[in-house]
Amino acid sequence: MHGVSAISWLGLWLCLGLTWASPQLNLPTPQPEIFYNGYTPNVATTPAQLTADRNRDQRYGPPYADDGGGGGASTDDGSDDFRYGQTYDERMRIGYAYPMPRVNFSDRADSPFSGDANQYANHNYGPISSTTDRNSGIDPNANGRYSDVPYSAPGNRNYNPNDQYNNNYNNNPNVEFVGGVNNRNRFENPFLSNQDRFNLNQGYVDRQRYQQDRRYQQELEKLRTLLVESDQKGSLECTANVAAQWNFETNVNDFTQTEALNAQQRYVEFQRITAEQSKRINKDLIFDRRLYRQLMLQSEVGPNALPLDVLDRYNRLLNEMLFLYNSAGVCAYQQPFQCDLHYIPHLKDIMAKSRDWDELQHTWVEYHRKAGRGMRDSYEQLIDVMQEVAYVNNVTNGGEYWYLAYESGNFRQDMDIVWEQIRPLYEALHAYVRRKLRDYYGPDRINRIAPIPSHILGNMFGQSWSNVLDILIPYPGRKLIDVTPRMVEQGYTPQLMFQLAEEFFTSINMSAVGPEFYQNSVLEQPLDRRVLCEPSAWDFCNRHDFRVKICTDINQRSLISVHHEMAHIQYFLQYRHLPKIFRNGANPAFHQAVGDAIGLSVSTPKHLQTLGLLQRSLDESSYDINYLFTMAIDKVAFLPFALSLDNWRYDVFSGNANKRTMNCHYWNMREKYSGIKPPVLRSEKDFDLGAKYHIPANIPYIKYFFSTVLQFQLYRAMCREAGQYVPGDTRKPLHKCDIYRQPAAGNMLKKLMAKGASQPWQEVLEETLQEGRLDGSALREYFAPLEEWLRLENLRTNEYVGWNYDGDYCKRSIETAGLQVYGGYYNGANQGSTLSILILMICSCLSLRLS
Repeated sequence: MHGVSAISWLGLWLCLGLTWASPQLNLPTPQPEIFYNGYTPNVATTPAQLTADRNRDQRYGPPYADDGGGGGASTDDGSDDFRYGQTYDERMRIGYAYPMPRVNFSDRADSPFSGDANQYANHNYGPISSTTDRNSGIDPNANGRYSDVPYSAPGNRNYNPNDQYNNNYNNNPNVEFVGGVNNRNRFENPFLSNQDRFNLNQGYVDRQRYQQDRRYQQELEKLRTLLVESDQKGSLECTANVAAQWNFETNVNDFTQTEALNAQQRYVEFQRITAEQSKRINKDLIFDRRLYRQLMLQSEVGPNALPLDVLDRYNRLLNEMLFLYNSAGVCAYQQPFQCDLHYIPHLKDIMAKSRDWDELQHTWVEYHRKAGRGMRDSYEQLIDVMQEVAYVNNVTNGGEYWYLAYESGNFRQDMDIVWEQIRPLYEALHAYVRRKLRDYYGPDRINRIAPIPSHILGNMFGQSWSNVLDILIPYPGRKLIDVTPRMVEQGYTPQLMFQLAEEFFTSINMSAVGPEFYQNSVLEQPLDRRVLCEPSAWDFCNRHDFRVKICTDINQRSLISVHHEMAHIQYFLQYRHLPKIFRNGANPAFHQAVGDAIGLSVSTPKHLQTLGLLQRSLDESSYDINYLFTMAIDKVAFLPFALSLDNWRYDVFSGNANKRTMNCHYWNMREKYSGIKPPVLRSEKDFDLGAKYHIPANIPYIKYFFSTVLQFQLYRAMCREAGQYVPGDTRKPLHKCDIYRQPAAGNMLKKLMAKGASQPWQEVLEETLQEGRLDGSALREYFAPLEEWLRLENLRTNEYVGWNYDGDYCKRSIETAGLQVYGGYYNGANQGSTLSILILMICSCLSLRLS
């Protein structure tokens, strides 16, 4: 009675309006002050631009950044989370609002590749619709947007200004090509038979007629010359920009920062002009496959192709969201007056090290509330702007644009197929991890057949489970390999570690980097200036200057990271003969996959023994299982998170998911792919994905899924070629393969690297690996011993494999969302009736007062 009476008096005290100083109240998010954009006078914007300027490594990222751990999945979010880094093209993703001159690409008005192709009608180059003004490149029916009218050959259907071509760009992936072949588009797999993205009209025109025409050949040669000149100019502009970014990141001060921003602006402007020029070329008469691809890639510049007013809106939305993300701070658990905890380093550290259920739940809930809720409206506006981004890049909706770089009409379905290959391994791992966590936290909090609450996995987003290895490790008595003490003992230095990495690649018949690399690179923290230490590899776009920036530590993790960075340098060296537009990975995931495949070899006990860092062989199966398990809770556990993140974006950008239900849609996908649920009930008042850096920054994430799978595919192919892996031979399992001193493996990798982005990735894989698609079977083969161990262990403990939906994780109603459900059916916890009554009374009274 005394306890209930006390609660009643407390409730009465709150409801009468007496104050209680609590920073945890759900107060409105403070709006940022208004500043002015330096590039567009008198246009108000937020101080997020200033934040981005101060932290440019977060905003643009280095060309190929590592997470400091060899590209592993162990990082979270924030300044050190690009997981495997960003490609150079991705750092150009955010444009600037400034005027752009319109320049004619061809000086010849009567060129078949110029604006007016009608003047070539007498030379049998095919009819072009008269409804389009080819001199200006503007379709009068396309609202002022630039368009190339599709070619209609004699004898086929004529171009109709009222059909769907009239409202879409040429090469639109969702319109049918003229002629007898339906549903062919530039995003379908170009490796498959009867498909050729780069000679779209070869079935409808007489190619020989053009190829034998002397005048046509002369004009084609002029176009080639023009592209060579454009490539040279682009390389010079790129070099100037990369040099300015390098100067800033290796010597952070106000002057280098200003120079970097100015160089960035100039280079983005150059890209915009080049893209516009490339779009105005009539590509219907280009039958050179390589030339066609070069023009297509030059035409696609993402948001920078937007009209200036829309581009400004796009940048403002990202700035506003990044400001909220960067400024999100929460109060410490049970310390309501310590409210300056930010994700890095405080909250990330709490999620990794705390084993207190309530502290973890508090940290998760408060951070997602502070970081995500305030940006929901801005993100809904961004969804609309992404439709415009898609349109100006010749794609029908934002979802298709999101997967544009992967050149497949069925990319999402293809990735789901790959996931189905891997899912049995993940489910076995999930079941084992759930049991170990249930043993630790108790069955009243974790149901044996339900999804796992995301806050207890050692990571704010549940994307890697490495931080709870102490709870999960299969054989606690078998320590993991750590050669750090031996490295220190033997006097390792940063330069020696890079020389070892260089020798690794020369041993497999690849190139030495030369003395310039060591002279120009930053391999350790300088004492005389501030350097942004995130590991990254840099291509200066001039075919000879390649550098690395990394503050190397003397430990095993850095040893693998050094080899990862050197793999990027080798990639630069192998494709440096190509035009600049092709000097990149075959798709955004290739660079990182190659670096991580090398990391798989370097981290093996066999390689560490070869280096003299490991004295004895560890052949016991328990060591093998521990080793594979640590890899799996990092790499395998990450896959469903990455897939659900960008499949969610595909759905919201394409309109498959309604804006009003997008938060619940995300949790439905997390439950479907990962078997993970939020720690408390969520609603559409929340925007939980806003707490993940890549969402407010609008950076693609699917490449991390792709590269994680591809690294095992590359590794398997190299190991087979080297004879170090024989399927079915227990003496040569895949996870023990080391390609060091195996030139056959290096030759295969060189062939893949040398192609750069000059061919679709499907063709690159087919011609080098004889595998024309992404394949999850290599990952399953690598983890086969662990999967068998998990199967037997789950049988031994009678563990349920999989998960059942055990209640609502997210509701649309705001009223329901206002309750933080700590117990009951939702997560099986029971905190006691007195505490429940207190929580309900406080929430009810606060609701009345705030209303």
